[in-house]
Amino acid sequence: MRIQIGTRVKFLNDVGGGIVRGFSDDRYAMVENNDGFEIPVLLNELLIDEASGYSDDGTQLPAPKPVVQDKQAVKASYEKSKFLQFKGNICLAIVPQNDQLMHVTDFNLYLVNDSNYTFVYQVSQDDASTLKLLDSGEVEADTKTEIGEYSQSALSKLRGIRLQGFYYKTGLFDPQPVIDQVFDLSGLSVYKANLFGENEFFHQKAFILRDELAQRAEEERIKQEAKKMLREKEATQVKTQHKSPKNDSIEEVDLHIEEIVENSAGMSNGEIIRTQMARFETALETAMRSKTQKIVFIHGVGNGRLRQELRKTLDRKYTELRYQDASFMEYGYGATMVYLK
Repeated sequence: MRIQIGTRVKFLNDVGGGIVRGFSDDRYAMVENNDGFEIPVLLNELLIDEASGYSDDGTQLPAPKPVVQDKQAVKASYEKSKFLQFKGNICLAIVPQNDQLMHVTDFNLYLVNDSNYTFVYQVSQDDASTLKLLDSGEVEADTKTEIGEYSQSALSKLRGIRLQGFYYKTGLFDPQPVIDQVFDLSGLSVYKANLFGENEFFHQKAFILRDELAQRAEEERIKQEAKKMLREKEATQVKTQHKSPKNDSIEEVDLHIEEIVENSAGMSNGEIIRTQMARFETALETAMRSKTQKIVFIHGVGNGRLRQELRKTLDRKYTELRYQDASFMEYGYGATMVYLK
């Protein structure tokens, strides 16, 4: 008897067949049929299927060549399906086709998935009352996709871009909140070269628009870095200066960006302002806890944006404090003095 466990067989008196999984006794074989059920069949009602590796007369056929699995593909499949904690964010990017000719060049709008999960998205033109679909689909982890190409006039007509979508991955994943973010582009001037900076996503300069969660995380990171640098600066001052009474001292804090970060190249105007304001609040709160009576913030003249944001924050969050323009003789028009006592 040449039928054995693993032999593929055909039914003599019925259609179909299966694979022998065992024997109940010397007369019956347990055959797993095509539906996955094991049924007892008399051995004399079975024929050896050639696919089993045997011919009809029982002669063993040459073994088929084994299927060689792609070990890299198997490993990649496993890595993709196992649990992976989410990290990263999603953002939009406006990229000039020629950053040397900003006054005439066209622009490309990209969706950048700077995360380790796939992102299913819908990008629409948002005109406050209506939406117009620009693109939809999904973008793999750590990749980007082009949403569209715009002339300068077409880009200037975009009042806002609405990004909606969610993250997922194959296998176990860390659930993330649904993204529904409107990026306000009203008043955007693409002629300003400093709007576009160096970035980690493109070889050319780009204007990066991040979602609210990522934006808040970035602001918190900048604020923490400003606090750290201030602590380090204060520690250095303590080591290099003799202690002196502070009850009548005036502390000075220079808010020029080059005094806060080592390299501001590539930072947008918004990032610069947020970094300066983080330094301002950290220095102010530190001074309020000390015996400092007055603190002078040197913000420069510039376009007045930093001075305006600084005083707006004082009026909103620190209503108990008085402030005025610092001495013109010492600081010109570019400083604000805050009275802490």
